[in-house]
Amino acid sequence: MSKKLLSALVLLLCCGLVCAYNPPADGELLYQLVSPQILSNGASAAGGALPYATAEHTAINPALVAGEQRVVLNVGATGLLGPDSDPVFGFAGHAGIVIPTKSGVFSGMVQTDSTKFQLINYGSNATIRGGFAKEITETISVGISAACTFGKSVGGFGDLGVLWNKGKINKLPFLKDVRIGFALTELGYPYKNSEADGLFDRDVTGFPGWVTPRAGIAGTVLTTEKLKAGVSADLSAPSFQNVIFDFGFQLLALDMIRIRTGWEFNLCETLAGTATYFPDVAVSVKIAFRSKDDSFLTEHGWQQSEMVPAIGYRYLDDGVNAYSAGLDLHLGLKDTQAPIVELWGDEEVADE
Repeated sequence: MSKKLLSALVLLLCCGLVCAYNPPADGELLYQLVSPQILSNGASAAGGALPYATAEHTAINPALVAGEQRVVLNVGATGLLGPDSDPVFGFAGHAGIVIPTKSGVFSGMVQTDSTKFQLINYGSNATIRGGFAKEITETISVGISAACTFGKSVGGFGDLGVLWNKGKINKLPFLKDVRIGFALTELGYPYKNSEADGLFDRDVTGFPGWVTPRAGIAGTVLTTEKLKAGVSADLSAPSFQNVIFDFGFQLLALDMIRIRTGWEFNLCETLAGTATYFPDVAVSVKIAFRSKDDSFLTEHGWQQSEMVPAIGYRYLDDGVNAYSAGLDLHLGLKDTQAPIVELWGDEEVADE
């Protein structure tokens, strides 16, 4: 590690320690409520229990989209409903795009949040995020992104990420197709809503944090002709002053129906007495479709594509229920065949 990078990390750590971390309830979920795909994905830096990543996942690890071969468009929206005694409505949503090129994979998204519950209070804000990811070897991918959040205050930060497709770990023989991810997210100045109440009895701070290190592992535990199952486990430490553990489990049936569930332990929220321990859930279905011969999609070579509608649910602090829906469009088909290289034809061999 270079001296400049090490010095920057030490400076960020000192900034976090000087300002005692005190986010609002579920403040670490600010960038994870926008769609069912990430709402119930185990917040995995390794790409989830079974690999799947779109633009919003770059907030967890910008390297996750490095292996994408197709243009991906997606939108998502989440409605948040408060308890009967406080019937307040909140909203989160986003639109994103992933564009693979010969140089690497570019991603971009816009996001908006508006929540003003008693505990979960993000205020009204919008975020713009752009990223770049690249496979540098057959097993290692890297990524970088930058984002800016506008609201009661302005937050600006960057993200760095690495994904290692390990494949197999001898000490974990039950885990196949192992992936290991590491990321440093929110490197910079976080968004802050000064009107919110923090978890503890002191001034609220920016959230999700000055810097959030994340580490995760994921892999497949069951593979049959019609069914796959995978698990993921992640640890993150916002501002080095909280510890969050995320566990994810996914089932993929007939390579079409995907069921996600996740569970989270948040140390600060547990100490503050606001934590919830209910698992979240999301369901998506992959649907193949063909476009007409004279359509815009066909003109760009996307006559055969896939759409993935999804729905999800998560119970949050303060009795708030999050209901989410989204749609992903994967334009074109994956290239699953290796190129065939012919050094000479059969006729030339016969002539010799």
